[in-house]
Amino acid sequence: MVVGGIVGWEEGQDDLFNSQSPRNRDDCLEPFRALRVKAAERGIELHTLDVLQKAGITPQFTLYLESIPLIPIENCKNYLIRFETELTVPINGDAEYLNQFDGVFTWDQVLLNADSGSALSQKTASTPKFRIAYPNVLPAAFKTNQIVNLGFAKRNLFCVLIGSNRHANLPDTRELYSERVKAIRWFEENALKDFALFGNGWLVPQKRQGKSGKWRYRLEKVLPFLMGKAVFPSYQGSAKSKFEVLAKARFCICYENAKDIPGYLTEKLFDSLFAGCVPVYWGEPQIESLVPTACFIDFRQFANSSNPYQELYQYLSKMSEQDYIAYQEAGRQFLASPAFRPYSSEAFAEAILGPLQS
Repeated sequence: MVVGGIVGWEEGQDDLFNSQSPRNRDDCLEPFRALRVKAAERGIELHTLDVLQKAGITPQFTLYLESIPLIPIENCKNYLIRFETELTVPINGDAEYLNQFDGVFTWDQVLLNADSGSALSQKTASTPKFRIAYPNVLPAAFKTNQIVNLGFAKRNLFCVLIGSNRHANLPDTRELYSERVKAIRWFEENALKDFALFGNGWLVPQKRQGKSGKWRYRLEKVLPFLMGKAVFPSYQGSAKSKFEVLAKARFCICYENAKDIPGYLTEKLFDSLFAGCVPVYWGEPQIESLVPTACFIDFRQFANSSNPYQELYQYLSKMSEQDYIAYQEAGRQFLASPAFRPYSSEAFAEAILGPLQS
């Protein structure tokens, strides 16, 4: 029996595989349970590293869930699962850190392409790279070939945004954290009744990067506190279930944490499609080659306008129910097609296990 260790899950104690874990919001840990099941089918036993250490077992390999310092283990190969961009997790752009590993699993098309001309790609050319995609969990209420809440009737929320109040950790023009706030502010100032904000951290002002950003954040906290007003009037609290919120919404602002990074396609767009909600998407530069354009609204068609959110709002407001259902139907067809499978938990598990057995 081959034994592998998972490094980086804060709770340890195999909590990463526990469907009842309080950290398993929206069943976000399901891809790792799928990984464990498929590993067992191939004679591989997986545990969080602390469990193995407590039992005195030395793993043959470890899988690091990014940004964790390497723990040297004799006769053990170490692999990094690189989920986030360096804008959010700066060490993911550190060649010295990446080169410590025997292999890096990533969606990053630039890093995967040794001939891309990227400085990071060139500096890490000797470290093997393996292609993965962000895994997406099918909600319990989702059924293939069925559309949740067809049309407008049961969708009393016009447009929503679900996300946490965060900021990029590196200055970079590609970041979209601040663009989400622009969208929120436009709707709050111009169409508050048609917008609802969900997520964590919105009882305080926009989080900002750097020392000056922190000072501005502190100053912006004062006035709403003194006046007893909400910092973000559209805020409805954290979403206990993303699926339940999105199943009641017509549209969702789905921006990645950063734009124009090839391969960076996370769960945001898929969460909306699962719930029959039409995503307004911005992020992956070649999204149209990965997901049919009939499934979503590409915000780039409005981004260069003098008043992009006004134009977006007009487009959404004037959409007929027939056209809306056409978006929903296109999303249903995509999710039922082989084109979606690379983004599934099963495909993620297989992409990880393949190189470990080669």
